[in-house]
Amino acid sequence: MPSPRPLPLRVLVKGPSTVNWTSWMGGPRQDLTFPRVIEEQLLESGRPVDVQAITMTSEKATRLLATWQREVLGYSPDVIILAYGHFESVHLFLPRWLERHGNSFKTRRGPIRKLYRRHVVRPIWRGLAQVQAKVDAVVGPYVGVRRARRLGADLEQYISQVQKVGSPMVLLFEVLPPGPRIAGWFPGMARRIALANREMEAVVQRVGLEHVRMFPIMPLAEKHAEGDMGLVQPDGFHYSPQMHRHIGEALAVEIDAWAATQSHLTDMTSDPTNDVTNDWANDA
Repeated sequence: MPSPRPLPLRVLVKGPSTVNWTSWMGGPRQDLTFPRVIEEQLLESGRPVDVQAITMTSEKATRLLATWQREVLGYSPDVIILAYGHFESVHLFLPRWLERHGNSFKTRRGPIRKLYRRHVVRPIWRGLAQVQAKVDAVVGPYVGVRRARRLGADLEQYISQVQKVGSPMVLLFEVLPPGPRIAGWFPGMARRIALANREMEAVVQRVGLEHVRMFPIMPLAEKHAEGDMGLVQPDGFHYSPQMHRHIGEALAVEIDAWAATQSHLTDMTSDPTNDVTNDWANDA
């Protein structure tokens, strides 16, 4: 009878553009985002892996509960990485739909559309963003608690649901403060990010499972860029290709260590004390 072999490790990555965007874009194919780096590193270590990154720009955690059945029930991931809390912290009052419309990646060509975006959408967007920045400078440090609690509630509910599908490992990303390029546009963003991180840590404590964890990002930024957010996030929002690589490599190490404790992901033939393997060998 053939010896049992480990199943491929399944990893699902969810989040907004911090998952799928590099700062700056337009580089070589080797500028991998961290999900691809996870895949690369685990394959190099000899571990079979299947990584799916299902991401959308400007996505909030509220979308998780609407899509989890389609994304998790059939795929049944071993590890789920949740990179949320960033877009929730960007704006003081501008809505998600306006952000997506003002900075759309799916606009079609045409003279009327071009004039509309140049003379209507962009001026309106920029004007509203300037107003928001002025208000944010005054009230930003004093708001955000309710938003952070809503983020925590959505994540906690999602974790509760996906734990029913074979108890996958779940990693919640620490959110980094904004880079200097955009800090002036969003004066209260750093405060809102701190509240989001605090709430996610509280979620991990409330869930109380060893395999549901926070994944710290700031130590990586401090180690590889001495905490310089201008190097870590050159455009102010998104990780540089180098930072994506550092994150992916660190994630691969943590995921691999956890996977080694899972019997379906471990080569059973390597353990001479494994009774199931020995029984199969004797029967053969």
